[in-house]
Amino acid sequence: MFYRFIGMALIVLLSGCSALQKTMDVHKPTASVTGVSIESLSTEAVTLLVDVKVTNPNSFALKTAGFDLDLLVNKHNIATINQPDSSLSLPAKGSNSVRLPITLMFDQVIKSVGDLANKTELDYAVEGKVAINLPVLGDFDMSVDFTGVLPIPKQPDITFKNLNIDSIGLSGVKLSVDLEIVNPNRFDVNLSNVRYQLKTEGKSLGEGRIQNIDLLEGKTQHLSIPLSIAMSGMGSSLYRLLTSSDPIAVDVSVGADVDTNIGGWKSTPLSFETKQILNR
Repeated sequence: MFYRFIGMALIVLLSGCSALQKTMDVHKPTASVTGVSIESLSTEAVTLLVDVKVTNPNSFALKTAGFDLDLLVNKHNIATINQPDSSLSLPAKGSNSVRLPITLMFDQVIKSVGDLANKTELDYAVEGKVAINLPVLGDFDMSVDFTGVLPIPKQPDITFKNLNIDSIGLSGVKLSVDLEIVNPNRFDVNLSNVRYQLKTEGKSLGEGRIQNIDLLEGKTQHLSIPLSIAMSGMGSSLYRLLTSSDPIAVDVSVGADVDTNIGGWKSTPLSFETKQILNR
């Protein structure tokens, strides 16, 4: 009698659940990654904002039960978004979106996929799931995926080409330093607050600033920096250059701030130093 009662109760319960499901007309929500944007970018790292949209087709409100997303490069998991307790409110027959940050360190990419020296872009994928709890149906996971391309920012390359003595006279010396600057990126770069200095035996031969140098993507630009040194400002080594043919060692240094028109770009410093032998 007891078992018969239990059996009848289970039948009623299951029938009730089935009837409840039909009465509530429960439908599975959908989720998708609608886009990925750059929040910040430098030569060391990039922080992405992953936009996830969840749509609720039901006539009653719901909430998500967590997000678990992976950022992959060449099928290698580089970074993860794991928010198991994140709750996003979903209105009845409506949708809602959330923006999730994820940071990618370029040195991590190098360890996983190899050298990036010859690459200017990086293919990536966002894959994972959004969890939700449905009445009657219980926990449910919605798969999401997205693919995109990221620029790999690189510092401009500065190469010393020549150090020229343009003229020597009793009033002083006029020099010029020829540099070659290459922008290896697939976007324009601006060098701001460009600082340069020449020294010999620890004594400054001259210094100066250039406000801006615009570098087009993938292009090479030649820069000639003029310096005038008065007789009174000469050191002993440079004075020897006036009176003999002995060469002198000259230290050349250049510094600048690297900027771009990419949203979220973090200005990064650029420095270049070289020692050259100057002959009359």
